[in-house]
Amino acid sequence: MSAATGGATGGATGGATAVVLPRPGARLTPPVWLGLLAGLAALALTAVSIPVLSALYGVFVPMSFLIAVGHGVALVLAPYRPGLATGLSAGAVLVTAVFTVTSSGLPWPLPVATMVTQLLVCALVALRGDPVRAVTALAVSLAAAWAPLLIAVVRGDLWSIGFGNLVTFGAVGVLVTGSALVAGSLVPGSALRSEP
Repeated sequence: MSAATGGATGGATGGATAVVLPRPGARLTPPVWLGLLAGLAALALTAVSIPVLSALYGVFVPMSFLIAVGHGVALVLAPYRPGLATGLSAGAVLVTAVFTVTSSGLPWPLPVATMVTQLLVCALVALRGDPVRAVTALAVSLAAAWAPLLIAVVRGDLWSIGFGNLVTFGAVGVLVTGSALVAGSLVPGSALRSEP
């Protein structure tokens, strides 16, 4: 079709076709938004966890960095690779508890930033709408958190510090995971389950 005929594609532009750009954010599907939010949360919690573990709990700085970054990576992976995220985050919880066992008077075995990160991992896994994976993530998280305390019971001096911390984590974990499962079931279809 020539420019003189002014066809549908040419018009007054002399045969050039118009480029239509998608509106900003049009390609950001729910899984992508979830991943972006998880990434922002991971960045913030990692930035808090490193100095908390180092300054308050006396963990060697490179080890604090490895623990916090590993936990942050698990948070980013949770919407897309829930099994890997669950294992990585449970490992981070266990290592955190082992390295902070000498802290006295501070929340143990889960420092607050570690607890918040782990709860978010459980919530993001549950948002996918798979109850088995969600309950598994919570159960593995609880087991990783309780293991150091059960080992320390023979010493007898950590029970009073750790028990309240773990009961809080368990209760809030059930609430957060259950709420995320309900929220995940309200999202139509499998919008949160698809890959980015």
